Amino acid sequence: MGKLETLTPAQEAKIPEVRDFWLNYILSCKNRLDKDKAKKGIEWLYSYCGKEKPVIIFMDSPYGCQVAANFFFKIFKDNKANIGDNIGDNIWANIGDNIRDNIRDNIWANIWANIGDNIRDNIRDNIWANIGDNIWDNIRANIGDNKIEHYSTSWMGNVGNYGWVAYLDYFLQLQLIHTDREKDFNSFKELLLSGVFEMIQFGGLCIVSDMPTKIVRNNDGRLHNPNGPSVEFKDGWHQHNINGRTLPSWIWEKAAAGEITREMFIQEPNSEIKGGIYEVLGQKKMMDLLGAIEVDTRTIVHRNGDQETVTLLKTADRFPEIDNQPFAWVKMVCPSTGSQYLQGVEPHHSDALEAIASLSPFKSKDYSFDLRS
Repeated sequence: MGKLETLTPAQEAKIPEVRDFWLNYILSCKNRLDKDKAKKGIEWLYSYCGKEKPVIIFMDSPYGCQVAANFFFKIFKDNKANIGDNIGDNIWANIGDNIRDNIRDNIWANIWANIGDNIRDNIRDNIWANIGDNIWDNIRANIGDNKIEHYSTSWMGNVGNYGWVAYLDYFLQLQLIHTDREKDFNSFKELLLSGVFEMIQFGGLCIVSDMPTKIVRNNDGRLHNPNGPSVEFKDGWHQHNINGRTLPSWIWEKAAAGEITREMFIQEPNSEIKGGIYEVLGQKKMMDLLGAIEVDTRTIVHRNGDQETVTLLKTADRFPEIDNQPFAWVKMVCPSTGSQYLQGVEPHHSDALEAIASLSPFKSKDYSFDLRS
């Protein structure tokens, strides 16, 4: 039989069905950890990779897993080696590669690529890039702040695997390929569908995190919630994000308590934190806080087609610490992420375009880009 070159309408309709099932499994926040099912899957995983069955500890969040790992190794000071990479190499080499090669041999390249874009890459971008990496980075930062050791999380057996598993699952569900690894693949899939969010894998010990109870995102799929945590777990561990950027929780806490002052905002050196304060307070409260008014707004169409709106803001008051001048800012909205930034500019500006150009190497007439980062 030659390679499959076209999909039937029913096969085409199956693509969003498989994709959305895996996306909704985590993003709906309706699924909780099934400990019995997870225990069965983890014991299978260790056995498949030639490891002894581990003691399994269930925690409510990825941060809780790190705390548990630190607690465990304060009592038992040996056998601290993570075996996650070893398990990951084994699973991918023996199951993932086998089925992937089978697909390549039997499916025409255009179908391979189209389904990969619609299932694997879509899920990876929506879950791993926009949620997973963000959470891991925040945990690493929190671990460092609390002066406890950070342990590497699993390569295999977490929500980061949804993309490639869903991709292979599509072909197997429709019986477009046949492989002697299907039973092992289904065992791994069932482990993911037990509600495991993340694991820290050691020899003889596996620490497992439950799924989030809350996820809030913007229209681009990035973690975003100006009104509270964007991700929250059962034990209360959470993080705050504005358009995908993790920001300190004190912004929300102080905003709710009415404790953000004009002086606090003016003296803040971090432009992302300033932008976060702006998002959380909202434009009216921000302008009231600063006593600022909009002086000029311009929409710039860049050479690559991006539209950027910039607004020049000035305080009505003048301040002796800056030679009796008003404070002035430009508010920028990033075309790609929707994030808002406030940057201080010289108070003599009256044109928003000239003000933003003054922060760059360009003159106002040349302020247009082909590529931005």
